[in-house]
Amino acid sequence: MTRRRTGGTRDWRLLLSQTLSRNRLARGVARARAVLLWPEVVGPELARLTRARAQQGRVLFVEAQDSVLANFLTMQRHVFLDRLQAKLGDDSVGELRFAVGTWNHPEEVRPPEPLPPPDKARAAELVEHVPEGVRESALRAAEAITRARLWRERQGWDRCPVCGTPSRSLPCLPCHNLLKEAQVQQGARILARTPEAYSPLTQEIAESGAEAARFLALNTLSEQLEILALECVKEGGSGEYRVFLYTQAEIWLSLQLRKPRSLLTRTDWRELPERPRAVLSAGR
Repeated sequence: MTRRRTGGTRDWRLLLSQTLSRNRLARGVARARAVLLWPEVVGPELARLTRARAQQGRVLFVEAQDSVLANFLTMQRHVFLDRLQAKLGDDSVGELRFAVGTWNHPEEVRPPEPLPPPDKARAAELVEHVPEGVRESALRAAEAITRARLWRERQGWDRCPVCGTPSRSLPCLPCHNLLKEAQVQQGARILARTPEAYSPLTQEIAESGAEAARFLALNTLSEQLEILALECVKEGGSGEYRVFLYTQAEIWLSLQLRKPRSLLTRTDWRELPERPRAVLSAGR
C-alpha cells in the first residue's frame, strides 16, 4: 500500500537550492551567475568589447579589448559594481578588476545570397550547335553557368577582359593560364598581322584560345599605336611612320570591332584610342 504525500507543493527554487547544496554546486553556480550577468550590466555596446572571465572569492575579473577601455572601466568600477549587485540581489561580488585581454569575437555570418534564376535565352545560345541527343543535359549545364555568372555580377565582380566572365581577378584564372600557352601566343602574332585569320584560328585552338590570342594581339597593337603616334608627331605628321600607323590602326579596328578591314567605315575610326586618332585626323 502506497503512502499519500501530505502538505502543499514545495517551492521548486528551494528544492533546487537544496539539491545543489547537497552536490556542492551552489557556490559554482553563484560564481557563474556573475559572469553570465555581466553583459546585462554593461549593455550591448560594452558587452562586445569586454568579457567577464571568472570570479575568485568576491572578486570578478573582467577582460577589456584594450588598455584605454580597461582604464575607463576601472575608474567607473563602482557604478558597474552597484549594477551587478542589484542584478545578483546580494553582495557576493565585492570588487571588479579589469585587464586587457585578447579573444576572437564571432563574426556575424550572413547566409549566402541565393542563386538567381538562369538566363534561359543565353543558355539556349550556348547549346545551339550541340547535338540533339545530349542537348537537354547540355542545356541544364548551360543554365547553371548563367546562374553562376549572374550571381557573380550581383556581387560586383568585374568582367574578365578575355572571356567576359565575372571574376575577382582580372583576367580570370583560366584565362590567365590560357594566355601563357605557346599556341595562343603564336596565334596572337598571326592576328596582329592578319586579323582575318581569327576564324581559322578558332578551328585550331578553339574559340577560347582564339579569344585569348585576340586579347594579346590587341594589347600589342595598342602599344604600337601609341609609339607610332609619338613618332608621327616628331616627324610633323607625315612620312613612313604615318603610313605604318594607318596600317596598324586598321588591323586594330578590325580586331576590336570584329569586322573585315574592307568593311570598316569612317565612323568606325572614331573607336581608335585618342592619340592615334588625333594624329591620323590631323593628317587628312
